[in-house]
Amino acid sequence: MSTAAAGPGDGQGSSGTAGLSPGTAPRTLNVNVGVLGHVDSGKTSLVAALSTTLSTAALDKHPQSKERGITLDLGFSSFTVPAPPHVAAAGYTHVQFTLVDCPGHASLIRTIIGGAQIIDMMVLVVDAGKGIQTQTAECIVIGEVAAADMVVALNKIDQFPEEKRERYARKAGKLVGSTLAATKFGGCPVVPVSARPGGGEGSAPAQPPVGVQQLVDTLLERVRLPPEDSSASSSGGSSSGTSSGRSGPAKGEPFLFYIDHCFAIKGQGTVMTGTVMRGGVRVGDTVELPELRQQKKIKSMQMFRQPVQACRRGDRLGICVTQLDSKLVERGLACTPGSMPTFEAAVAAVEKIRFFAGDVRSRSKMHVTVGHTTVMAELLFFGLPDGEGQPAAEALVSMQQRLVQLSLGGQQGAAGAVGAAASSSVQGLAFESSREYLYQDCLHGLEGRPPSDAAAPAAGEHPADQQAQQAQQDGEAEQAQQQQQQHYGPQWAYLRFGQPVTAAADSLVIGSKLDADLHTSSCRLAFYGRLCALVDPSDQQQLRRLLPVYKPKQREGVVERVEADGCTAVCRGMFQKETDLGLFTGMRVTAVPGGQEGRIEGGFGKSGKFKAYFPGGAPRPQPGAPPPRVLLRFKRFLFDADKRHMAQ
Repeated sequence: MSTAAAGPGDGQGSSGTAGLSPGTAPRTLNVNVGVLGHVDSGKTSLVAALSTTLSTAALDKHPQSKERGITLDLGFSSFTVPAPPHVAAAGYTHVQFTLVDCPGHASLIRTIIGGAQIIDMMVLVVDAGKGIQTQTAECIVIGEVAAADMVVALNKIDQFPEEKRERYARKAGKLVGSTLAATKFGGCPVVPVSARPGGGEGSAPAQPPVGVQQLVDTLLERVRLPPEDSSASSSGGSSSGTSSGRSGPAKGEPFLFYIDHCFAIKGQGTVMTGTVMRGGVRVGDTVELPELRQQKKIKSMQMFRQPVQACRRGDRLGICVTQLDSKLVERGLACTPGSMPTFEAAVAAVEKIRFFAGDVRSRSKMHVTVGHTTVMAELLFFGLPDGEGQPAAEALVSMQQRLVQLSLGGQQGAAGAVGAAASSSVQGLAFESSREYLYQDCLHGLEGRPPSDAAAPAAGEHPADQQAQQAQQDGEAEQAQQQQQQHYGPQWAYLRFGQPVTAAADSLVIGSKLDADLHTSSCRLAFYGRLCALVDPSDQQQLRRLLPVYKPKQREGVVERVEADGCTAVCRGMFQKETDLGLFTGMRVTAVPGGQEGRIEGGFGKSGKFKAYFPGGAPRPQPGAPPPRVLLRFKRFLFDADKRHMAQ
């Protein structure tokens, strides 16, 4: 790549396209570190204190960023240090930390979510004097979904009196640690730092940063090695010798590149900067921009001013192509031609974010981030039928396991404990169109799902029959029984997007209430998950086949009399006189109490009465007692084209 066609570092790099030979180059492990935190917590100052190589989008180059003093877009920079012993043992000589500076302002949550999807580790920057703030909490939620590990940088400790600084910093660190105890980052290290002692607006701090070396050492200790023998390394890897901190791509895995900036260079072409999410490419390969429906041949590539011939997952990269209007590309995707679908609806395995205070209801609309795109989507939630869940005691463990499986870190198969948990089997997580699913009015958290009204207590267990028994129970026993009846299990969402979305078929999804008050103190992130099936909403047959989601229904009548054969009962109260009883003929009914099973034979007269045949004998009304009840339970499938169709 020539000097003009710079990659993420738009500097005067070496000319030509030949990089160092893979056999002679130092082997460098690349780790993408997201730097997140509340607005004005000092993220950009910390990145400046750490960075030695600045990219085209580093350190608040956005004009409004300089004017307002806050980050308005993703910033990228890097620093390289010698590999620690556990990394050197795998053959690496250096570790390159690529810092992703995410904005902290509430109105920029879309950008924060987009930046979080390309990180391996996370540095949460917390103002030591203010502690956990609203956007800090949202960053923790995003980190749980996107990052495998986290380090807290307790910034601005210079604001404490010097003689009390150590004690105050220790106290502030404990408060942060107690907040994180309920998250997957419980027990993560808290490092006191002062990125810009004394503050100020100058280009350089008046005093040297404090605690930065300790922060670097802590990051090095927590670097995780990627799995060995990836397809990229077996084919030569990056010509710079750079390897990703993410797991290597599977053999033949399609290339996927998240573009975060794009600019033209006179005489060279257009440079797209971004992060390789999966797979790899070489100079000369053809990539597709699916949203533009264009294909381009790669002219050259650079990684932080160094020309390279190939790349792999996790690499921070600049790709130079020709005849591309840079104004058409700001955020987007580049990929192997034909590998990236565009769709209008999808099914996702989802979990409610436990810090979200409100309800997430079916038939409502929310902002949903899919890959790099945020659009409005209509939601419809469903889960396993009652009785197919798991005990309440196992619910928390399963939720934590699903968090790993649904998150980016779990899906990537990171090494260590997270990777081990991700590989474990979680009951019912896979979406299978061959089984039936129960419609849910809303997405449920750890409180569980109440039993469906028509999910049918067993014969003889109708609440009216248990009234005397329940009256004898004390409050604690009744509460325990109610908890035992709750349903715990995996949940899914049918997402109908307001506009077509182009993304990987297994993309991470995050649902948010971005229209909420920016000054609210509550978390706006409502749910997260991962796509597991793409759907054509205009294809009714496909919808019925792929989405066997039903609502349980129940009708109740009473036995009026029993005919001479002792098996045929005339019943009333279940249907209106206008009801087409032909729709219900042959359906099963259950007598309560007693539990006798019978079937509807047809109508009796024109008032809505019907006959039911009970092979074992019909329940008889007794003098002075309420007449026996007859229950009809059935299912209506939401996506059945025939709205009158019922099933049992």
